[in-house]
Amino acid sequence: MFHKKSPCTEEWQLYEQGKEYHHSIGLYNRVNTNERFYRGDQWEGVQSGGLPTPVFNLFRRIIDYFTSTVLSGPVRMHFTPDMPSGNPEKSAEAAEKLNRIAAYRWERQKMDALLANALRDAAVSGDAVCYTYWDPSVRTGQAYTGDFTSILIDNTNVFFGDPNCKQVEKQPYILLSMRETVESLRRQAKANGRSGEEIKRITPDGETAAESGDMAKKELQNTRCISLIKLWRGEDGYIRFRKSTREAVIKEETDLHLTRYPIAVMNWTPVKNSWHGEAAASSLVENQIFINKAFAMVMKHMMDTAFSKVVYDSTVIDEWTNRVGEAVAVNGPVENVAKILPPGQMQAGMLEVIRLAIATTKEFMGATDAALGDVAPNNTSAILALQQSSNLPLENVKRALYQFVEDIGLVWLDFLFAYYDDRRLIPTAKQPDERTGMEAYQPFGLSSHRGTLFSCRVDVGAGNYWSEITSLNTLDNLLRMGQITLPQYLERLPDNLLPKKQELLEEVRNTLPIEGGTT
Repeated sequence: MFHKKSPCTEEWQLYEQGKEYHHSIGLYNRVNTNERFYRGDQWEGVQSGGLPTPVFNLFRRIIDYFTSTVLSGPVRMHFTPDMPSGNPEKSAEAAEKLNRIAAYRWERQKMDALLANALRDAAVSGDAVCYTYWDPSVRTGQAYTGDFTSILIDNTNVFFGDPNCKQVEKQPYILLSMRETVESLRRQAKANGRSGEEIKRITPDGETAAESGDMAKKELQNTRCISLIKLWRGEDGYIRFRKSTREAVIKEETDLHLTRYPIAVMNWTPVKNSWHGEAAASSLVENQIFINKAFAMVMKHMMDTAFSKVVYDSTVIDEWTNRVGEAVAVNGPVENVAKILPPGQMQAGMLEVIRLAIATTKEFMGATDAALGDVAPNNTSAILALQQSSNLPLENVKRALYQFVEDIGLVWLDFLFAYYDDRRLIPTAKQPDERTGMEAYQPFGLSSHRGTLFSCRVDVGAGNYWSEITSLNTLDNLLRMGQITLPQYLERLPDNLLPKKQELLEEVRNTLPIEGGTT
């Protein structure tokens, strides 16, 4: 319970409640452990008992395989009119204009990299959270400045008003916590017209225990503090915004003119009755600890027993020497003076258990040797089939990623209609001018379509890796059956597969016999 006379802001009280919930489900410990194991710090808190501390990072190998496989092909947003209003052709033109804006913003915001980081967040922590906000400082080269920006936020810094509900739009409020410099927050408060007394209440704190990752807890002393953003839906249906610290308000309640929460969430594995998901990494921790410890024991055994030892009678020999060729003097008979103890024998079953633990872990996680490419490429078609079948368990994660992108797209659409002026210039689909190299632009001009319902879907292209293997197999078979010529084969090989391909193609053409006056 919180005292009525507490100087804390309303957001800070909600923040304390949210931290209690996160502690109750063990979120902070789980996320920090998984992040530590992913980057290779796998002996933290583990009693080694004098053993070596090797790291065989199967953990990161599997997580990187998962994330790269799920995002193996290019992903793009595509808007379509859900319910054309008035003229269907005009609605289709508006959707095409929105698609051009989305493609432009996708490249400008490096969304491919953001999605890769989001997948890693989801695999390691269980959730990926994307927050989109309007940044008035973005330069556009025209009279209308500012643009929307999407960033990732750690799931430990996101607090739902109803954590048992997965649906973002049904939340009574969403609270976001961040650590910002005190100087930056004071500038923001001053720009928003806050009083000098309130600005003085923005002070450094050491509240880093709830941050994600070990490095988040290491800061320059007395420079940063927690800022809190509360988002909620007003009675008119539009999203409200308020920003504060523990004892000061940075920006009072503001109407964002948005109809949706500017938040998109993705779970790696959904958990029933919780908005938090389960991380793929969580089930790997104990296996990784066993593999490291087992290897450590093998290393310790080999260091202690791998070399032979000499046992000698100290009543006959004062001191033993291992110098090559040096004579050893004894007083009396030389029989039974010294004896060499052979190296100790390790049970072969120990190495077999380690191999079995690694193989079984990869198999049950869906990261088989064929999927990881750790097999001899004797039968490419069979390997491709095995890889594709190994990827089937990741289809659910792919669908979650595509829904994540669609949700981000709908948030972007909300910002476009709320913040873009009709006279704001946007890029067209035409090629850049050949003479100047500049993009062609046209006015936004879509305010009349604010009432039109648009859907966002994801276009997914084939991954280069898969398409190259498939193309190469097909070309090999066509050449082997005589259905194509060698020049036709070389022309269609991927450019990065064969060095000096064009020169080889010319040489082959020059050596072919001339038929009917052509080569």
